[in-house]
Amino acid sequence: MDIEKLKNDKEFLAELEKTKEEALKAKDIVKMYDVLDTMLALDMEGEDIDALYEEILRTAFDRLANMLTDGEKFDFSKEYDEYVARAVYEHALERWDRRDFKGAKELFLILSFLVPEKFQEAMFIPMVAAAKQMELDTFLDEFVDKEAIEEESFFLDRFTPEAKKFIEDNRKLIEEELKNVEKLV
Repeated sequence: MDIEKLKNDKEFLAELEKTKEEALKAKDIVKMYDVLDTMLALDMEGEDIDALYEEILRTAFDRLANMLTDGEKFDFSKEYDEYVARAVYEHALERWDRRDFKGAKELFLILSFLVPEKFQEAMFIPMVAAAKQMELDTFLDEFVDKEAIEEESFFLDRFTPEAKKFIEDNRKLIEEELKNVEKLV
């Protein structure tokens, strides 16, 4: 795919805009992300990207609120649920990067309660690291096995042996946090 060619292809850009409007109208987070990912690949204007991302987050957090109210959990056989979890996860990473350790920890905690069991560790490790106010870059450098992460993965879900030890050393903190969230849910 020739990125420069697509940037100047009026027909392609018109179709992208049409898809974006349809996705926004339908509140289709999967299509919104498809458009966002395309816009990012094309290095398009930040304002349009920011507005689309804000709508993705609004849609995701509306769904998350409904899930918590209804006592639901994510079902990753449903693409929509995967993308809602992706949006919440990315927002948690953003908060963490901005040093909002408490906000990031709480989002990872909520996700750990709602994701399928095989993804819980991928939420516990960053939750504990954020709770301990570890910098995101330090976490990425010390605990994430970047080469092992699959390209289509929405989460940082492959960890170093140091991360495994870190999680075991902090098992009590995880148990306390899970008890707190169970009270809320």
